[in-house]
Amino acid sequence: MITQKKSYLVDDLFKSGVGFEEMPLSTVLEYAEDDVKSCAEVYLSQQNDFEKTDNKSLSQVVILMNEMLEFLVEVETNGVKIDLDILNTIGEEFKSEYTQVFSRLEAIIEQVMGDTPINLNSGADVSKVIYSRVVNDRHTHIQTFNLGTSANGRHLYPPRMNPAEFASAVRSTTDVVYKTQVQCCDICDGRGLIRKHKKDGSPYKNLSKCVSCNGVGAHYHPTKRVAGLKLTPASPAWACVHGFKSDKSTLDLLKQQAKNKGYSLALEFLTHISRLNALATYLNSFVKGIEIWTRPTGLIHTNFNQCVTATGRLSSSNINLQNMPKRGFPVRKAMVSRFDFKIVEFDYSQLEFRIAGELSRDPQIISDVTNGKDIHKQTASIINQSSIDQISKEQRQSAKAHTFAPLYGGTGAGEQKHVRNYFSEFFVVYQGLKQYQKRLMDGVASTGIVQTPSGRQYYWPNARRLKNGRVTNATQVVNYPIQGFATGDIVPLACIRAFRLFKKHNLKSKLILTVHDSIVVDCHPDELTQVKKVLVEAMANVGEELEQRFDYKPVLPLDVEMTVGPNWLDQEEIPLD
Repeated sequence: MITQKKSYLVDDLFKSGVGFEEMPLSTVLEYAEDDVKSCAEVYLSQQNDFEKTDNKSLSQVVILMNEMLEFLVEVETNGVKIDLDILNTIGEEFKSEYTQVFSRLEAIIEQVMGDTPINLNSGADVSKVIYSRVVNDRHTHIQTFNLGTSANGRHLYPPRMNPAEFASAVRSTTDVVYKTQVQCCDICDGRGLIRKHKKDGSPYKNLSKCVSCNGVGAHYHPTKRVAGLKLTPASPAWACVHGFKSDKSTLDLLKQQAKNKGYSLALEFLTHISRLNALATYLNSFVKGIEIWTRPTGLIHTNFNQCVTATGRLSSSNINLQNMPKRGFPVRKAMVSRFDFKIVEFDYSQLEFRIAGELSRDPQIISDVTNGKDIHKQTASIINQSSIDQISKEQRQSAKAHTFAPLYGGTGAGEQKHVRNYFSEFFVVYQGLKQYQKRLMDGVASTGIVQTPSGRQYYWPNARRLKNGRVTNATQVVNYPIQGFATGDIVPLACIRAFRLFKKHNLKSKLILTVHDSIVVDCHPDELTQVKKVLVEAMANVGEELEQRFDYKPVLPLDVEMTVGPNWLDQEEIPLD
């Protein structure tokens, strides 16, 4: 009862703007005690449920997550050193580029839209520019293209249409956007505001919007010239999935369409609008976000979340460093060493590909990994239609998305011919992986369950077989076991081992981050060699832990790469031998 009263008191204090640091210590302690007791009750209840099930290894997953907390507390406490001067410089560079891109977009809009006002922050307005059409009746549009889901939650797919039928359906559900000419509003004289008058003729104190022009200050008169870039959805399936949208994935597909058809102005607009959106995210989420969350100590302490993603992969908040662009992102330059020495990152090499080989037992993947074949270079050579020896680091990095796409159920649909050929060739080479994915989909169709070697289970109770032989949510079905085992089990094991080895050797260096399949260390000047040895031992020898905890003996080794630099951007790879 006392705890309850204290809890109510804390809630009242929070509402009044009082933080924990200003509350009496006794109040905070009793409030914290109440939280611990509640968590313990939930944990014991769940543990009891695990013991009643046949899935004994699942309790090991819970133990793993609990042990991972030691590492996460350590990392959150250590924090990342931020150089705010460098961050501000990067922010100014982003702002300058944003202004330039915005100015060029305005010039293109004036060219293709006339005087039509376009808000570049509005997806609906940007869609007008891209498609030269707007949906006139959402309900009719949904009915025509079977967008959305049915009452039982299943995805509805578009009807079969030939090109003429599809063009007719687009015309019947959308209206053409025409260029406009602007004229000053006669009522407000272009000011957009008018003064209301009382019945006695005296004016009200406040101004109001002009009703005639809705406060815009002008009237926009349509001409007979079609506005915009005149791009169209590529197919009924496109209209079904994307509609007339302008989100990132749609913009990427549209850019490919414009490139294939030689629409230079459309390609320029789409490239610039994508960059504008990215710059807005960089400025708001990263530059401003980091500035806000950096403590007076110069450290930022991001919060890691274990129970957010379905696969078990970590996420982070305040700010989300897990979502930061990986290579070449300038903000990384502001993340420096507190020891004025080196930031060191240890990264698993081709982890998802290796795990795909582990789970599928594909003999060709096993052979490629064993022989040290660089699968990303191989992908890049096919995509870029050049020899492996001619592939640059940049081409290799960009090819990773294509390498991983087949692992996660991608088919290459909508891509250029040589990219589609890559997808076809991939499953000719890796027949074992293809059969494994088929077994996963067959299993989900019959049981609705997919399971990893650790005992993690993923459920699709409404899964059903489609006409093409695949199942609903096929991408997730083949993705979850690979990502769940890789970043939900293997990476946490590596992090736990790294934490314990750091404590064992009493290292001054600081564990500061884990991002997907990597561990980042703020290295002390005296410990580079020792840190290298410890992290390789922690990450490369996880197989021992898998066998002990989950009775799973891996067939493939895990390979680790090491990069070193004065900050988290300017990194160079260092041989581990």
